[in-house]
Amino acid sequence: MQGCRTACRAEPEQQQAQQQAEASSSSADDQGSVRDALRSAEQQRSGGRRRQADSTDFIASQLTRRFGLAGGLAWVGFLTFGVVSEQIKTRLEVASEEANTREVADAPEVVTPEGLRYRDLKIGGGSPPIPGYIVVLDYKGYANGQLFEDTTARGKPIVFLYGKRPYSGGMCLGVEKALSSMRAGGRRRVTIPPELGFGDQGLTLRPTEHVPEKAGIVPPGATLEYELSLVRVSIPPS
Repeated sequence: MQGCRTACRAEPEQQQAQQQAEASSSSADDQGSVRDALRSAEQQRSGGRRRQADSTDFIASQLTRRFGLAGGLAWVGFLTFGVVSEQIKTRLEVASEEANTREVADAPEVVTPEGLRYRDLKIGGGSPPIPGYIVVLDYKGYANGQLFEDTTARGKPIVFLYGKRPYSGGMCLGVEKALSSMRAGGRRRVTIPPELGFGDQGLTLRPTEHVPEKAGIVPPGATLEYELSLVRVSIPPS
């Protein structure tokens, strides 16, 4: 009888221990499944070189298949948090730029050793151009006193990667050098010698798909004058 009582007490304890072991194993399997899903998604994203949108859709699909709707919604929430954070960061940058931008009426003219001349009309309070960053620029360009390009008149600033070669549109080495010491929100009047402009080749601006009305001629050996307005400097998308 006493042996039966001992055996009866041991049986529930053994069942409880077995259930705990199964639960622990299930939890470990779930954690491993999460890791496997993320690892599979990352390998698919890097191996296929797909667009960012395709990659995020793939991850959401994998998580939804393995862990149901909750897994997919968790991934969507993560992406939403990133988008909102970027929007807040952009608004803070714009507010800081506006607060620190100021008009100047009597700024001295600066002359560089290469012959570049400029005078600030407005001191910007935003970010300076950084090689590889996106620059949004409005400008009026004159060659030997004749207007050859005015992005402000058509309401379409040019957008380019700062430091990229070859130059596009009305960009030249002199403009790039003049922008290097500006900040977003600033405006500057610049005089560029032919050596830092378009030299003996000159320039003919031709219509493009996005700017069909673009047209302008810079004759060979022309001295250039620009009024530059640095609208925005942004980190390029990854």
